[in-house]
Amino acid sequence: MKSFKQFSKQLSKSVLMSACLVICGSAFADQPLAQLMVKAEQKVFFDQQHFVSLTFHDVRDDVLKVGDRDPYAISTQNLVQFFEWLKRSDWHPVSLKQIMQARQGGTALPKNAVLISFDDGALSHYSRVFPLVKEYKIPVVFALVTSWMNGNTKAIYEAYGQGNAMTWDQVREMQKSGWVEFASHSHDLHQGILANPQNNQQPAAITRQYLAASKRYETQQEYEQRLLQDLRKSREILTKEVGVAPMAIIWPYGAVNVETEKLAQQAGLPLSFSLGTDAVNHVQDGTFQRGLAVNNPNSEDLYEQMTDSIHYKAFTLYEPIRALSLDLGQFSQNYAQADQQLGQILDLTNALKSNALLLNVVEDQDRDGVYDSAYFPNHDLPVKADVLNRTVWQAKTRIFNSVYAQLPYALEQQKAQFSVQLATELLKNNTGLDGIILNTDTAVQCVFQRVETSSCAEQQKHLLQTLKHLNQNAARYSNISNPFKLGLQVQLSELKSDKLLAFLNQYHDQVELFNFELDSIRQPQTFKQFIQQVQSLNAEQKAKIMVTLVLDSVQTEQNWQNIQANFLVLQRIGIQKLAVNRYDLNNAAKIQTYLYTPLSLNQSPLTYRNPFIYTTKGKSP
Repeated sequence: MKSFKQFSKQLSKSVLMSACLVICGSAFADQPLAQLMVKAEQKVFFDQQHFVSLTFHDVRDDVLKVGDRDPYAISTQNLVQFFEWLKRSDWHPVSLKQIMQARQGGTALPKNAVLISFDDGALSHYSRVFPLVKEYKIPVVFALVTSWMNGNTKAIYEAYGQGNAMTWDQVREMQKSGWVEFASHSHDLHQGILANPQNNQQPAAITRQYLAASKRYETQQEYEQRLLQDLRKSREILTKEVGVAPMAIIWPYGAVNVETEKLAQQAGLPLSFSLGTDAVNHVQDGTFQRGLAVNNPNSEDLYEQMTDSIHYKAFTLYEPIRALSLDLGQFSQNYAQADQQLGQILDLTNALKSNALLLNVVEDQDRDGVYDSAYFPNHDLPVKADVLNRTVWQAKTRIFNSVYAQLPYALEQQKAQFSVQLATELLKNNTGLDGIILNTDTAVQCVFQRVETSSCAEQQKHLLQTLKHLNQNAARYSNISNPFKLGLQVQLSELKSDKLLAFLNQYHDQVELFNFELDSIRQPQTFKQFIQQVQSLNAEQKAKIMVTLVLDSVQTEQNWQNIQANFLVLQRIGIQKLAVNRYDLNNAAKIQTYLYTPLSLNQSPLTYRNPFIYTTKGKSP
């Protein structure tokens, strides 16, 4: 394989332009070749049991390089460039049929396999993409929403413009080429449905629908019937119109979990695809990840996206977290008032530029050690206020924060496997959660003491089993397109030598995020011991640690300055996941004043905003 420079010099400009002229006309005829080509890579990245996947949407001649009205559109020029590079590189486009054969133990995939797909059935898929598919002989998958194809065009016209949708005659013509496959994009799941009493609309495939008239959520049976009916109808229509039964479901919005994956298999759709995560797929995966092409990428952008997928897990491991712990009990039980309070909290959080919320989702109202209410629908605890789903959705869509639910391990003392039961219902109704953090409080403090007792060993064994069960439930109900993290929270009041590393190793296989809660004001020696032991850890071990500094004993300005200094110490030794407990409207101003530097991920002073300093239109306050 030639280098990029050698390849560029030897490639005739007419080769590239002839492909473009199939659909572009002469608009790009004078573009320099150097702008249209990127390097071809010789290195083999993965074997014949793996592949990556890229998905596109609309294709237009006039897509802006930056700031186009449709962030998911790609220009015809850039798509031609990508297909040209792909054809001459060491990457090998594959079909659904090839993936199915490899999955069933037949012919293996070629090395560096990539699946190319286009979603929604826009007219450009026929007028612009299909000619390129034939020109370059590249297999491509098109995902069709069958209700849109059959006349329910409101959504597709709103997305792509009036009349900008393929017809069944065009689909059949494409099918006959031998280079095209069609997948279900559902019949009518490409929409939001009512997800909570506050009227949020969320992806239909993984949302338990809230039935406002009867003030209840659909049952498990109703949910399964709704999905099966939709998927079977889509498969039936595609089989009739295309003449070939589809083998794949490409989930709208990438909204899929193992539960929906299994329902699709029942409906006759054995291959399942998500959206938005750049990751390498194994042919035996239950649901395959697809990277999403955005912002009119050129060939080099797409090449980097494909190769970055190889390191996806490392990227997510080392992502910084700046989190605020939030008690939902501070909100009013009146939905309108609670919404105003939530809006205030989100505005303040957005000004701080932290990126995660840790939500306490159950409550011990009388502080007797027994949890007696919850903030999400469930069958075991009274619902004090159904506000969790609304909070999660608003935090993720308004200020783009990750959201973790905190469940107390003490629930296990009330009933065996109680935390696991609640986690199951929690995830069913909140598939957008980024994770659950099991808060042990002081239950495993014995692990960090000099001598461990037999009762301590039993406690650890039970904790490990609970974590395993939580992971199993999370794997079934969490959104596959939004990788789930199970966290373990521990209060540290004592820490003997070398105990930290032993604890991390013991739970490493089950826990992705260790949240150590420290009162660095009252227990500075424990904080110092923690710092010393963290310094001996490697980078991967540090990346799995979050530190929550307790604010309960912070009273003076000096206390706040000490908290700030302690956060900066943690950052200097490589801890990049930081949190504070009990964030509320009462301490928000102090946190903004003293902890902005360590907790904010804002990278520019030009975008700094202090919400506690009010403008006075030129007049002195």
